[in-house]
Amino acid sequence: MQKPKISLLVPSRERLNLKLTLISSLISSCDDISNIELVFGTDEDDPKKATIERICDNTSFARTITINNNGKFIGINRIWNTLFEQTESDIVGYIGDDMAFMTPGWDTEIINEFTGENLPDDKLKLVHCYDGYRQRDEICVNAFTTRKYYDTVGYFTRPEFLINWSDQWMYQSYKAFNRVKYRRDIHIQHNHWVLGFRQPDNVAARMHASLDTTDLNKAGNIEKHSNEQWTTLRQEHKDEIEKLSKYLNMPPNWSVVDP
Repeated sequence: MQKPKISLLVPSRERLNLKLTLISSLISSCDDISNIELVFGTDEDDPKKATIERICDNTSFARTITINNNGKFIGINRIWNTLFEQTESDIVGYIGDDMAFMTPGWDTEIINEFTGENLPDDKLKLVHCYDGYRQRDEICVNAFTTRKYYDTVGYFTRPEFLINWSDQWMYQSYKAFNRVKYRRDIHIQHNHWVLGFRQPDNVAARMHASLDTTDLNKAGNIEKHSNEQWTTLRQEHKDEIEKLSKYLNMPPNWSVVDP
């Protein structure tokens, strides 16, 4: 039986230094680099697009998918969905371009989590790892799951969240059925500027700029808009959990889901 492969899905614009850090961390930490494929989502108007393509062409496990963004910021969750739809691996990784894999052999450990008796028959499971900041199981800023989640709910991440919140959404959906496993022993460093690990860059500024009201018919800030969606989409989140409940034939634990 062929062992499953891990697709690491990474929306990313510019940030060549972060991409190279991520690639280097994978080369130095994987037991077998052929266990993974690294898939970048690159805007069609990314000024570094040609360089990113050359990097991927010369990296055996990396590729880039062009995102048709029409010159605008379309939101990282739409990009995650596009990347998901263009990959076929059994195991899917939800990560950012500002992450680095620190634990040797993490790929073998994650594959083991999704094979044999470790994977429920219904194939609904989420594994997340230590991010270098949070010490306990509370949110999946990195995550590994199977294609079954997408097949059941119809998306990988909610596109309405332009930034933020998709990790909390996914985490609570799995947590409602006790299908979250926290691997504190696997370190995936999250070098986010908010945590003080680096300085904010042009891409960060772009993701926190004013909304394009012609696209979204809503004035304001991208971050504010995404924050508001957490409340606006509350019923949709409940509907998703009910859909998972029907698939699993299991009642959800609503106490772990925001009311």
